[in-house]
Amino acid sequence: MRKFTAIILLCVLSACQFNVTPTFYVRDIQDVIASRDPINLPIFMQVPASSMDDCQSEIGQVLGILETYGMIGKLQSCNSDESALFATANIELEASVMRVDDQNQDNMTGALALGIEDRGDGYYGLYLARNPNLEAAMSSIESALVFASLDATNVGFIVTINNDMREALLITTYDSFVNGAPYDEEEFTLQPRSVLKIRASDVSTNLFFNRGWYEIGVIAFSS
Repeated sequence: MRKFTAIILLCVLSACQFNVTPTFYVRDIQDVIASRDPINLPIFMQVPASSMDDCQSEIGQVLGILETYGMIGKLQSCNSDESALFATANIELEASVMRVDDQNQDNMTGALALGIEDRGDGYYGLYLARNPNLEAAMSSIESALVFASLDATNVGFIVTINNDMREALLITTYDSFVNGAPYDEEEFTLQPRSVLKIRASDVSTNLFFNRGWYEIGVIAFSS
């Protein structure tokens, strides 16, 4: 089983842009398709704290709020820059890869999930979905801690699909930037040991926060 990592830089200023950058491995997607069981994976995040002295207590409050909303996390470490003016905390949260018809999706313990929809004939829709409680948790964190102020409209999603299998496969993306270029709809061949970086449009990002999910694209496996 592979891990996927999302490094998220939460900015102190609401006008600051940051990206959510998870990497999903094809082998994990196939495992979930075959077993119908979800896979829980860690997301590693880097978040700011007001100082090294306050890092553990502040991040402890963040994790406590997330736990209140059903999202599991733990503090890995606190670090400061060379000037000791800024501090950051390394946090581990949970996420899932699951089928969209999974009966337990409303009970997910991670902030994010990759949803997989069987469309028949070896085609599967891919969706990025948020925990149903994520929006409320973010609001509570902002209310409790000034340093965690966050404007969701300045969030960008860059999903990387890593083909760690021996066969090439096809991926169709919708309304996104792929490897830096814009496409309305495009089919790509993902060779073994190669990756596809798919940046969501502003419309898709808004759908993630307002509706709870957006469609990344369709992945096709040979029968």
